[in-house]
Amino acid sequence: MGRCCICKKEIDTESAPILFMGGAGNPRCLCEECDARIMEATTGKDYDGIIDSCRELGKTLESADSNDMKVIVTVGELIKKAKERAELIKSGEYDFSLDEADAANSEPEFEITDDIAESEEDKLLDEKEAQVNRVVDNIITWVMGLAIVAAVVFFVIKFVF
Repeated sequence: MGRCCICKKEIDTESAPILFMGGAGNPRCLCEECDARIMEATTGKDYDGIIDSCRELGKTLESADSNDMKVIVTVGELIKKAKERAELIKSGEYDFSLDEADAANSEPEFEITDDIAESEEDKLLDEKEAQVNRVVDNIITWVMGLAIVAAVVFFVIKFVF
C-alpha cells in the first residue's frame, strides 16, 4: 500500500497508474481520481472539462501540501500544457490528429533486426566464456576452502597446544 503522489490518498501501488519514476526507481503512483483528472486535462476534447480538471489538480496538490518538488513541477507542466491545449481547442485551432499520433507513438515497438540480433558466433563465444567462468569459480572455491581449513588448523594448533 502506498499513497497517491498528488492527493496523498491511500492506494494499492501494485495496480496504480504511475505519474513518473523517481530518481531511485521509486514510482510516483496516482489514485483513480487524480489519474482521471490528468487524463481529462491532457486528452479531453471539451474546453470546460480540461480547465476544470486543471483547476481541481491544482487545488488537490495545494491542499495535500506536498513537499515533493518533482511531483509539483511535473503536475505544473502538465497543467500548463493542458491549458495551452484547451485554449487552442477553444479557438478552434487544435488539430486532434496530433492526439492520435501521440497515442500511436506512446509505446514504440522494438524489433530485433538482423544487425543487432545475436549470431551463432556470439552464442558460441558466450558458451565458451561461461565454461571458463565455471572452471575459474571451481578453482577459487577449492582454494578458498583449503585456505579456510588451513586457517582453522593453524588456530587450533596455536591455541590448543
